[in-house]
Amino acid sequence: MRQNPIGIEVNPDCYLCEKPGEILYRNRADYLFGTPGEWSFKVCRGDDCGLVWLDPRPMVSEIGKAYQNYYTHDKSGQMRQATMATIMRAVLHSMSTHLLGFRKERRRYKCMYLDQTSPGRLLEVGCGNGKRLARMQALGWDVMGQEVDPVAASYVSEERGIPVHLGMLQTLDVTERYDAVILSHVIEHVHDPLSLLESCYRLLKKDGLLVILTPNIASYGHQKFGAGWRGLEPPRHLYLFNRKTLSWCAQKAGFSSLRSWTTSVGAFGIGQASLSCVSSIKEGHHFITTRDVWRGFWFQLAARIILLFNKDSGEECVLMATRK
Repeated sequence: MRQNPIGIEVNPDCYLCEKPGEILYRNRADYLFGTPGEWSFKVCRGDDCGLVWLDPRPMVSEIGKAYQNYYTHDKSGQMRQATMATIMRAVLHSMSTHLLGFRKERRRYKCMYLDQTSPGRLLEVGCGNGKRLARMQALGWDVMGQEVDPVAASYVSEERGIPVHLGMLQTLDVTERYDAVILSHVIEHVHDPLSLLESCYRLLKKDGLLVILTPNIASYGHQKFGAGWRGLEPPRHLYLFNRKTLSWCAQKAGFSSLRSWTTSVGAFGIGQASLSCVSSIKEGHHFITTRDVWRGFWFQLAARIILLFNKDSGEECVLMATRK
């Protein structure tokens, strides 16, 4: 019997349009952090949808088991790299960033595309280790984080000196609302994305900004790697969006003045960590080699070129929306 079995629940229908889903991938293992079990994804074939989701999925009370070896808990749980691979990645990543003209976008990406927004009060939902909060604080923002992971929350508050609300976002109550709420690779992890966005709406001031980054299920990487695409990450990624479904979810939560696009700025890492042959990798045993690094380099070049002709092909969706 596998250790730490995870309690599951069925999730047969589309979260957004309630249509039955069709199997997209079956029996995928967690090759990244070794969560036990095999996991399947469904896709909505509705004309105006395309949402992808995990079915069955871990129950809310059990989802924490999927993070026991996550990078916020255990450094050994991260994908390991050969020494030469580490050196190669540093060189090739810097080279590709320069050649492809990514420097300006990387700066914008790192500050969640708020570089042209006057600093004010900012909340990061799912703040992780607080690295982004510290960066935004250095840019003049009055920052606060929210986390459900007590290990990560403790690190941010004790090591970085940044206040963190430990608990579900729905339990956060404030006397002064925020000018910006940001979510970087969070919405795909939650059981009820609409409830999460409704809480973001409640916490924002009038004309406050919501900024979301999330994997793009319509990306070139998903098309190329299929079930081995890094963005799937079962069983932690419960929902995977494209630009249309992400915008639809934000509109349902009350947001307006939506702007969305996709970016390939992180394609190097996606290409490096995706697998061409998923069946040959056991869960939690992926080791980054120089071959993987080369794959990341060439993949970023290809992804950048394809994005010029297909604006929906980037590895991540970006959404900016306003509370009116």
